[in-house]
Amino acid sequence: MSARSIRRSRIIGSTVAALVALVGVVGAAAPVAAEPPAPVARYVALGDSYAAGQGAAAPLDACLRSSAAYPVLLDAEPRTNLLRFAACSGADIADVAATQLSQVNRGTTLVTLTVGGNDLDVGAVFAVCAPDPDSLACATAVIEAQQLLASGTIGDDLASLLLAIADRAPRAHIVVTDYPVPFVNGLSTLTDTVNAATASLDAQIQAAAAAAGAAGADVEYRSLALAYLGHQVGDADPWLGADQDDPLTFLHPTAVGQGVYRDAILTALAN
Repeated sequence: MSARSIRRSRIIGSTVAALVALVGVVGAAAPVAAEPPAPVARYVALGDSYAAGQGAAAPLDACLRSSAAYPVLLDAEPRTNLLRFAACSGADIADVAATQLSQVNRGTTLVTLTVGGNDLDVGAVFAVCAPDPDSLACATAVIEAQQLLASGTIGDDLASLLLAIADRAPRAHIVVTDYPVPFVNGLSTLTDTVNAATASLDAQIQAAAAAAGAAGADVEYRSLALAYLGHQVGDADPWLGADQDDPLTFLHPTAVGQGVYRDAILTALAN
C-alpha cells in the first residue's frame, strides 16, 4: 500500500472514530424526558363541624371554621388548592345539599365530605342522657336514634348527596370520611351506647360510599372509626374534646385529631 493510501485510510479512520465519539456524547447528553408534575387538585371541602374544625382552634366565623381544620391542613400540602371551604358546624346531609353543594362545579377535581353525625345527633343523645341515664327522656332519645339507624335513611340520603356531587363535578375524586368511636369502652352504659351508635352510623356512611361508587361516582371511603384508639375520651391523651361542659370542643377533634383526618385523606390521595 502506498504512503498516500495509508494516510488516506488513517484520515478516514480518524473521521469515523470522531463521528462515533460525537454520537456517543450526543446520546449521553440527551435529557431523559421527565414525567409531568401531577395536576393541582382544585379542592372543595364540604361537611359539618368535623370538617369545619370546630374546637380545634379559635373559631373564625359563624360556622365555627378554624385554622386547624383538616381542609386547611390539606391546603398547605403541595398540589392541593382549597378553592372553597364550605363546611359548617351544625350541618346535616340536607344542609350540605341545600347550602354547600353549589360550591362544587365542573372544574372541581377533589371534594372531601364529613357529614351524617348531625342527622343522628349523638351529641344530643349524650346531653339528654348524661344528667340521668335512667330517665324516660334518655330512653326515648336512645330509641329514636336506634330507629333512625335501623331505617337506613341516613345512608340513603348520603348516597344521594354523593351522586349529586359527582353530577356537578364529574372529574372530582370524592373522599368521604366517617367518625371516630369517641369513648373508651366500658366507661359507662351511656358511653358504650354512644359508641355503638357511632359504629352503626359509620357503617351506613361506608355503605353509602359503596352505593354511590357502584352507581358510577368516583368515591373513596376512609374510615376514622378506629384511628383514635388509645386517644379516645377516657384515655390520658384524647384527640377529642373531653370536657362535656364545653360544647364548643366536646367530642370534636383537637388540632392533633384534625391532623389524623388530614393524614387519612392524604393516604387516599396517594393511592
